Amino acid sequence: MTEWTEKGHEPGVVVLRDWQWFVRRAVDRTAVFVFFAMVVLAALPMGGNRDWAWAPLCVLLGLIAIPVSLGLGARGGHSVGALERLPLLVLIVCWLLFAAFALWQMTPWTPLTADAWLFTRAAEILGSAHAPIPAIAADAARNSLLKCLACALIFLMARAVCRDRDNARWFLFALVASGVLVVSYGIAMQMSTNSCYLGSYLRKQFELTPNDRCLMGGTFVNSNSFACYMGMCVVAALALAFSSNRRKVNVPYGYDDAEDVRLIDWFTGLRVVLLALSLLMLGGMLLSASRAGLGASIAGMLFLGLLLMRGRWRSRPELGRIFFVGLAAFILVAGIAGSGMLYKFAASSDDSSRLRIWSAAFQAIAMSPWLGWGLGGFGDAFALLQPANSLQPNDIAHSTPLETVVELGVVAAIPALVVVVLPWVVCLRGALTRRHTHRYLPAAAFSVAAVPILHSLVDFSLQMPAIGFVTAALLGMGWAQSFGRRERSEDSFTPQG
Repeated sequence: MTEWTEKGHEPGVVVLRDWQWFVRRAVDRTAVFVFFAMVVLAALPMGGNRDWAWAPLCVLLGLIAIPVSLGLGARGGHSVGALERLPLLVLIVCWLLFAAFALWQMTPWTPLTADAWLFTRAAEILGSAHAPIPAIAADAARNSLLKCLACALIFLMARAVCRDRDNARWFLFALVASGVLVVSYGIAMQMSTNSCYLGSYLRKQFELTPNDRCLMGGTFVNSNSFACYMGMCVVAALALAFSSNRRKVNVPYGYDDAEDVRLIDWFTGLRVVLLALSLLMLGGMLLSASRAGLGASIAGMLFLGLLLMRGRWRSRPELGRIFFVGLAAFILVAGIAGSGMLYKFAASSDDSSRLRIWSAAFQAIAMSPWLGWGLGGFGDAFALLQPANSLQPNDIAHSTPLETVVELGVVAAIPALVVVVLPWVVCLRGALTRRHTHRYLPAAAFSVAAVPILHSLVDFSLQMPAIGFVTAALLGMGWAQSFGRRERSEDSFTPQG
């Protein structure tokens, strides 16, 4: 047992801390570390988009959820303040409605839908078949629902763990570290195999020749998903670089406030490293030649800048100069690494095929507008409606909201979309209402999550487990940091720890 006097206590007051306090703190830190590691490292095994990758992750997430639910790493984090009762209740109800409907689609206790003839035809050929159900692929529906359950657990754990601002900040650092690992692997593959291999997996669809070059994909099979993940990590790095963490700022002698620091004093060692890493990841994103990834990332950066600078443009004129320095660096990196991007802009040969996919999706909605085709059933529905001039099989709609409507129907898709949009709006609320020193965390959550959410309007990044898991954690972190401590302590459902 050790004893000492803490700063802030009256002289003579002795604070005693025994080994139990240190053990509890070590256990809490371990639980938080394991949780963050599972979320951000999900990108390494092929973006977590294989059964052998995401299924064990779901099991591990379920295991870590048990101690977190008991308070380890989240002391007082499960309390519900008065201001967050209604949005949290709406969120829970919407998720339960979505899950219940997805389960109902896998039962025969539903009206016949557009896929009923498939079951009838199967019975004629095989002699017997399962009773007709709306879910055209029940096994895929179960897998998709399991991933959604994992995202819900991640959100709840992040909401509890990231009540602590230090934990929330460390999560952003963990995301940046994950992005560095992913882009470093992408650079290594670019130098050794021209990015055409991911481990021993051939990323090119057709025959590979010695002179072939593929778009950079990092640890993701799809270069667009890689670009989306890089955009998320870039915005996270910028949020940390531009954060107002006053405890970390060394104010020069003669200045009364950190906001009076000169431009040269702003460039601390940590900020220089974060800006350098953001440029590294930005270069990797540009080498992926993803137009939607670039557009969503730029939107995320703009959101971050506007939220952090709201009400501070006049008091911080040096940040305008920093903005132009960053713009110049962006143009330089784009000029070096953006040749593939420019080529893809000029030769947009995939637009017509994507439009054909969307056309088939709208046909599927028209055939089963109310009960849908079941979670994960878009690929089978597309196989039935695939246009004659589209020869390539496809199991994704290249638009997550559109695919959600196809699989769940028009009505049930509403609560499913609310589950994503509501926490995002809560993060925006926090970024607009919190004080300057605490604003960067909900602003970072909103801006970083904006990258995959906007990108998923024209692609499928949110359906990648690695990106979906990180987005769920970001929304949980932003939700937790959108409510002040006083707001959480008043009339809470559970007592504060």
